[in-house]
Amino acid sequence: MSHDTPLVIAHRTTMGHAPENTLLGIQTAQEMGCDGVEIDVRLCADGVPVLIHDDDLSRTTDASGRVADASLDTLARVDAGRGQLVPTLRDALGLVSGQMLCVVELKVSTGDDVPALCDAVLRDLAEVDALAWTWLWSFDSDTVIELARRAPHGRRIAHLCLSPTSDIWQIAAEHRLDGISMHGSGLTAEHAAACRAHDMAAFVWTVNEPSDIERCIALGATGVVGDYPERIQAAIDHR
Repeated sequence: MSHDTPLVIAHRTTMGHAPENTLLGIQTAQEMGCDGVEIDVRLCADGVPVLIHDDDLSRTTDASGRVADASLDTLARVDAGRGQLVPTLRDALGLVSGQMLCVVELKVSTGDDVPALCDAVLRDLAEVDALAWTWLWSFDSDTVIELARRAPHGRRIAHLCLSPTSDIWQIAAEHRLDGISMHGSGLTAEHAAACRAHDMAAFVWTVNEPSDIERCIALGATGVVGDYPERIQAAIDHR
């Protein structure tokens, strides 16, 4: 796995420039020439994966209530910013269409049905043949393990964390994960070297300050996730 030039990945669909987790955000990432776009998915009441970060609608839309209690019909009537709707994962995959990487973060709240979420996401990926250009990430270890067990050959899975713990390294080894995605401040030379030694990607998030971006590139990050992809690209070009 090459680590020479880090991937530029737009966070929550370029949230520094467009409403987060929207199709407009994906289009913005495409127009900016990003290598990838990161999205957050949860199950709505119909069991369909939709793009939204929080478990509640109130911060990012003009509606309120739990995402898990909202039907697709309800979500089709809410404003997620600048007139954007809450897209389904299928909507997002259809727009990305292999033109760049799609990093799908599976969001899990207390009481969520992890197997159902994993099944629904993997089903959507399979139906549009998206596995080859998709990464699957989660902070939740049970979700990461479930994905590793259920995903077909050729999948790419990374464990999200602030900084990798011994438990996360053990999960990565036991379930043959393809990467670790850590907070920018959690990346060390030792962590980067450990990822390289096990042929795993070392992603960092959410890195927005130029000095932090430059530090992560210097340490050998495989990919940098940020709200302002142009800053990441500028740091790469400068080097």
